[in-house]
Amino acid sequence: MQQQFYIALIAFSLLVIISYVFSLISKKFKIPSVLLLLLLGISARFTFPDLADSVEILQQSLQFFGTLGLILIVLEGALELDFTRKKLPLIRNAFFSALSILVITTGLIALVIKLFVPELEIRSCIINAIPFSIISSAIAIPSVENVFKLKKEFVVYESIFSDILGILLFNFFVMNPEVSGKSLGFVALDLFLVTVIAVGLTILIFEFIKKDILQIRFILLLSVIVLLFVIGKMLHFSSLVIILIFGVILHNAPRIKWWIFKKYAEDAKLKQHIDQFKIITIEGAFMIRTIFFFVFGYSLNLMSLLDFNVIILGSLILLVIYGSRYVYLKIFHKESLSLEFYVAPRGLITILLFYSIPESDSIGLLSEGVLFYIILVSALIMMLGVMKGSEEKFVQKSDYH
Repeated sequence: MQQQFYIALIAFSLLVIISYVFSLISKKFKIPSVLLLLLLGISARFTFPDLADSVEILQQSLQFFGTLGLILIVLEGALELDFTRKKLPLIRNAFFSALSILVITTGLIALVIKLFVPELEIRSCIINAIPFSIISSAIAIPSVENVFKLKKEFVVYESIFSDILGILLFNFFVMNPEVSGKSLGFVALDLFLVTVIAVGLTILIFEFIKKDILQIRFILLLSVIVLLFVIGKMLHFSSLVIILIFGVILHNAPRIKWWIFKKYAEDAKLKQHIDQFKIITIEGAFMIRTIFFFVFGYSLNLMSLLDFNVIILGSLILLVIYGSRYVYLKIFHKESLSLEFYVAPRGLITILLFYSIPESDSIGLLSEGVLFYIILVSALIMMLGVMKGSEEKFVQKSDYH
């Protein structure tokens, strides 16, 4: 028993070290580290097949690490976003890009599902389509770490907005059998309440950090954030919005001139603590991302990829994803084959929502094989885009103004 415990510790340590090596490889050769982690998980399954006996435990661990990863990755992204008047056009364009492409892609994928399963209600088709319509910030954000700053910021904003709007849309259709004024009113109230909670939470945390009562502060802070997120999810609120607003305010505290934040703007000690918190968030996101994608890779059954229906349906969904993206960017951003077109991976949030589809709406047609096929191909397309983007000589002038 003790020897198994030591083996587990060795395996975990090796996984983190290998993931770090993958990050170095990703930085140099533009190969997504997430893709390498998936392949590592698949290889581990062939090496140690006995551990895959309990599929239910694997799915539960994916839910656990996926939720933690989502919180930390969105927080990590929000802590890098400069919110200034100059950036408003960029933020606006990223928001409308995320919203428009999400709605268009969801509608078209739902239509594809309806064609394959005519007896399925349109609401169920939409619920099944939403997970595949969301850009994964967990994959997109680390993959554009070394590209031109303006393009990186657009990808970060768009992927985070896509996550948040996608979760809002998914929860709306799962919770509301019918669309009505009452259900839309609840969404508006939801967004108002989480915004107030996020601002209030940030002020309390600023005061807590300033007090400097104990050396232990950042783990407690992360625990409070996770607690609020989970409670919000249980009450069907948009908890991810709290994380986004909190991270943006925390990062931009020195620039915020509102009377309620003014006293924090020039606090050098507070700024130092915020910088330390960013480091802990980055490292925490790295560790959780490592575990999640390794476990997901391990849980996959590669034989499902040999199913002809998986290839056909997955390819149609990918055609919708990149076709709608191409048209939108071409019309509204005068872009098509630029970095922004390629960086639309599916990943962590897609997996989480896929396993959250109610049994009454779930269909066998959309199997884990389709899920893995779409994640794999979208990651490869993103890799090609990042490689292409790294060869371009970017200019400082924005394409979004």
